[in-house]
Amino acid sequence: MTDKRDAPKAAPTGNADYEWSTFDSEYYFQHYYGEPHPDDDRVIHCAVRALRDAPPRDAALDIVDVGTGPNLIPFFSALPRARRLTAWEYAESNVAWLKRELESDEMRPQWRHFWAETRAAYGAEAGLPENPIPALREKADVVQGSIFDLPERRWDAATMFFCAESITERQDEFEAACAAYARCVKPGGMLAAAFLTRSGGYVIADRPFPVLSLNAEIIESVFARHAKVVGVERIGIVEREIRSGYSGFVFLTGLAQ
Repeated sequence: MTDKRDAPKAAPTGNADYEWSTFDSEYYFQHYYGEPHPDDDRVIHCAVRALRDAPPRDAALDIVDVGTGPNLIPFFSALPRARRLTAWEYAESNVAWLKRELESDEMRPQWRHFWAETRAAYGAEAGLPENPIPALREKADVVQGSIFDLPERRWDAATMFFCAESITERQDEFEAACAAYARCVKPGGMLAAAFLTRSGGYVIADRPFPVLSLNAEIIESVFARHAKVVGVERIGIVEREIRSGYSGFVFLTGLAQ
């Protein structure tokens, strides 16, 4: 009998091993954002704080969100500072989903909640509208593209919410994704990114998708190779899962080098 402990471990799967065209965007949205979580609100406040202070503070910015997925929170957080907004998203299903969300003036209850958090984070003096969708429609572009193909030094600031660690099980691909993200911003521009910790993978509509399991120290070390780190916040890191697939976040802000 062969001892299972002696069996070779399966090689980590890479980004190209998954059928991203089958990604069920609505299932993902309902599973992860159907019931807003306090940690989501914390991420919004972290992102707003970073973008509110993004240099130059007296100018509107061209801002990209990388790997947006079925999620308007990055756009909400960036809208008050943005001259133009770009969602850089790979999955065709997510691109179509985002475009549909922006075509409707009616906000889902979840978006009303997250936009209220955004308005609170910016403060009443920002004079933000009750419904951001019309402004988003005017400023936003949804572009299909891989994180590995991001143009260099294109944008003034960039956000990334749970992308680089959620597209592969390979450390080298995670690091390449972080490097591509950091390089897409002009030197001195703001980078604001949230990463999952100790993720065990996730299943969307019965299809598994990859996640690289990381701790806060590894995330901070990799990010620091590509940006001047100016802020680190650990959010909800616990010994149990918060939702299926992860047990906390790390929110990092830095300046592109």
